[in-house]
Amino acid sequence: MEDKKNIKKIFTGWSMNELEKAFGLKRTFKNKNLEKLLNNNVELNNFENQSVKYYKKLLSENVYHYNEAELITKFIGPMISLVNFDTPDFSYFAERDISAVIGNYEMSGRTDGMIATGQWEPEIPFFFISEYKREVEPRKNPMAQNLAEMIVAQKINNNKFPVYGAYVVGRNWFFMILEDKTYTVSDAYIATKNDIFDIFKILKNLKIAIIEILTKMNEKHIKS
Repeated sequence: MEDKKNIKKIFTGWSMNELEKAFGLKRTFKNKNLEKLLNNNVELNNFENQSVKYYKKLLSENVYHYNEAELITKFIGPMISLVNFDTPDFSYFAERDISAVIGNYEMSGRTDGMIATGQWEPEIPFFFISEYKREVEPRKNPMAQNLAEMIVAQKINNNKFPVYGAYVVGRNWFFMILEDKTYTVSDAYIATKNDIFDIFKILKNLKIAIIEILTKMNEKHIKS
């Protein structure tokens, strides 16, 4: 009997309904690791505070006419760079392809941005960011694209730790987490309001969370 061929689907080809049914996922509305990420107790230094104020003004004046590429290069990219995810242990990568075979599905696509171990090429992914000009396009869903990328990361990582994500729709940022078969999505953070300071603090917390994951991974490796 001939084996069934895997169904090939790119990240932008999924809907939320399809992802939930194909992978047995369930949405939850509380997650302790996401709540920890969203905690805004982290401090901003003076340079960070002044920079975020500048980005808020820049976005407020231009968000109506920015296209996707301009939103990425003029706003999202500078915010990411200000946090500085490029370390000896992990880096921020843009426009990189990832793929995995999960069950009967061969999932692949090019990510807008990801944070992963590696210097030259992404290896172990921790976080994905997807950017859209409009919240729901006729054939694209930003939440579904982000979640599809996170599912692939979970497969690559052998489901050893939470996978984080964020999708940006114009001025609105949504943060996500995938743990085992459950995913959780935050409320919107509006970058043209003072929420922008919370967004930046969340990104700083994300860096801390990734360092903590790597520390635990290294401890387990030493013990084994």
